[in-house]
Formats: sequence, structure tokens, C-alpha cells
Amino acid sequence: MDKALAQVAERKRREVAAAQAELPQHELVQAMLAGVEPRRNLRAALTGRELRLIAEVRRPPPEAAEARLIFDPRFVAQEFAGAGAAAIAVATDDADVGSELFLLRRARRYMALPVIAWDYVVDEYQVYQAWRHDADAVALMVGLLDDDALQQMVRAAGKLRLTPVLVVRDGFELDSALAAHATVIAIENRDPATGATDLGVTERLAEYIPGDVLVIAAHGIATREDAQRVAAAGADAALFEPPADYELARDAIRDLRGVLAPGRDAEGRPLPPETLDEES
Repeated sequence: MDKALAQVAERKRREVAAAQAELPQHELVQAMLAGVEPRRNLRAALTGRELRLIAEVRRPPPEAAEARLIFDPRFVAQEFAGAGAAAIAVATDDADVGSELFLLRRARRYMALPVIAWDYVVDEYQVYQAWRHDADAVALMVGLLDDDALQQMVRAAGKLRLTPVLVVRDGFELDSALAAHATVIAIENRDPATGATDLGVTERLAEYIPGDVLVIAAHGIATREDAQRVAAAGADAALFEPPADYELARDAIRDLRGVLAPGRDAEGRPLPPETLDEES
């Protein structure tokens, strides 16, 4: 684990310990035993002939004080859904105040798209927290977890009917994700230490993912050319952070729509766009 992720992991462990002191895990498990409601199907939402768009809902940074004050995930999620997003990823981590899990429920409440809890998960307790706050899927960053912990969390998500989205950044992490029987893998193009993005990460890794596993290219998609590039590499969906201005965000989503996503064959090789014409 690199230094940047190690620091985040330590912060998240302190946060989990405080949350468990207030609401022990066995109480969350008891709530689950009372009945697990079916969740919105992320895989179904991300399946199709076109590159599916996952719009990221994120609270504005502290320096954007006014935008942060009026931020309302209910309105933002509705706007993104209306513009043509296929799913919503809610970034719940806040280094200053801790995870804002209530954002999940607010974002999900007034629209019908699946919602992904996008956070730094270091403990199974956080999977239960995501379920309790109405998430439909949970992102699991493979670089934060050893193989045993990763597989335990994938099983926990399955029990809760959450779709686990395994987030990878290199070949070693991809091997761990595939060993955990991932059905959805997000390839993270953003460096956690510098914030720089490189779509080459998706291009390098997607071809090693079997065609029956859905691939999300995460971050770094800002233009239609970016969307076409990750689709050509074999991505089925793209997670991107729309502009803070909602009107610009709607335009950005619309501009990215309609990119063909042929997918990959059983061995992971990207298929040419003509394949879609042959299937129709």
C-alpha cells in the first residue's frame, strides 16, 4: 500500500472505531436479519450497446464555501439522472468531518438510478453502513485490503444484495479482484497521491478482464474523445465528475452520451465497434 492510501486507511480505521462505539456491528447485522430489501440492479443499468455514464456526486471542497453551503445531493442526482446518467456514485468521504453517509439516502430518494457508495472501505462494518444508508452498490478499493478481507467484504455485500464494485489501479490489484470473483471492476485512472489522471491505465488493464465482467473506467473522462478512448479499450461504463455548475454538468453528460461500447471477448480482448452491427 502506498503512503497516500496508508494515511487514508489509518484515518478511516479511526472513523470506523468511533462509529462502532456508537452503533455496534451486531446491531447492524440484526437489522439486516429483519429483512434485506432488493436493491436497484447496477449491472443491468450498466449493460447496453453504448458507454454507460456514472455521474459522481461530490460535496464541493471547503474553499468553495458558498457552493458547499447550498449543495443538495437530491437536486444534483435528479439533474444528472434527467440528463441521461445510468447510475450515480456518491463520494461520501470528507477528510475534515468524516464519512457523510446521509448523502447516499438523499441522492437516491427522488430518482430511480442505482447509487454507488464511493468511499475508502477498510472494514466490513462500512459495507453494512452503506446498506443501512440505502446504497445499491459499494466501491471496494482493492489496494486498501488484503485478499482475505476483500473476499470477506464481497461476501458481505452479496448477503446485503449490494453490488460490490472492485476498484483497481494495477495488475496485482486486478488479479486480487478476479480471484474474488468480481462481476464489476472499476479501473481507477486517478493517482491518489497526485490527483493526476491517465486513461492509459484503463487501456492497459481492461484487456485482461473477461468479457462477462463489467468494466468501469473511473475518472479522467472529460471529453467525448476521452469517452471514445476508454470504450475502445473495452470499458462498458465511465465514471466522471461533472462540473460544479449544474447547467454545465447536464451539458457534459449529454455530450458524452451515444458512444458505442462493444465490450471485450471471453479473453478480455476489446471488440471492434463493427461487432455491434453484426449482433443487430
